[in-house]
Amino acid sequence: MTDFAQDDFDRWLAANTAGGNTGEMDPALRLLGSLAEGTPVVLNSTLTGAHSQQALEKDAAYSSAPAGDPAIEALKQSPATGASMIMTLAQAQSGYNPSDPAQLGSASMFVAYVNQVLQCPLYSAAINDLIQLDLQGSWDKAIDQIVSYYVGIPQRDLDTIRQSLVTIAAAASSNPSTNQVTNLFAQTTLSAGDDIDAYLYQSNVVMRSTRHSGGKNQPDYTTNQTNMTLHRVQLRFDQANWPDQAANVYAATHQSLADWLAGGSTPTGDLPDNWAPR
Repeated sequence: MTDFAQDDFDRWLAANTAGGNTGEMDPALRLLGSLAEGTPVVLNSTLTGAHSQQALEKDAAYSSAPAGDPAIEALKQSPATGASMIMTLAQAQSGYNPSDPAQLGSASMFVAYVNQVLQCPLYSAAINDLIQLDLQGSWDKAIDQIVSYYVGIPQRDLDTIRQSLVTIAAAASSNPSTNQVTNLFAQTTLSAGDDIDAYLYQSNVVMRSTRHSGGKNQPDYTTNQTNMTLHRVQLRFDQANWPDQAANVYAATHQSLADWLAGGSTPTGDLPDNWAPR
């Protein structure tokens, strides 16, 4: 079993149960938050991986166990549930609510949520980077390059991201010289394989189409520009130390993996294209 920062985890759990702050804001997150301030945050959460069905079965066994010691014993055998519980606690502490993406302060609350997960000793960061792109030319090429940075995300969710960008590009093209800013689009993927990995990606994309006068005897022409800021976090859950921490986490939340999946995404609906924070 690897060394575990027990005191740090105890402090993290206390802060995310009773309220508080577990550390400094990650610099990349601070920048992303400033860029996205005032924009809605749309979140999609999903479970993937070779052992995802097994993870759901273990989660169901935990959920159906009698409260108390039987539930804790089942929880020890369900590390994917533990991984989701940490994200549930961090999300609740931050105040971010995926079902209300236009909530005032949504962007800063989402950034605080990701920062809290990064601070948790049961997770270790394999990737934590900030990608900034300034692209000109074809929308299709720009979209292809943006989507290529989403490593570890299921194909169905990549298709959703691509379609969102296509919609933004269409809006930019039909409204020349007007910035089209996507909502801060966030994707949280819990991957259950031999390892339990969490991917938290957040992107802020601005697409601008500008129409230029060609001058005397020359046709008018249009240029396209795309600016994107993408923050990628890939975290590995500490399965080896999870059984020793299960009881303490159970005392803080009983939320299951199924609960996290059910409540971790922004519901679809009939929102207008120009909806804004209120």
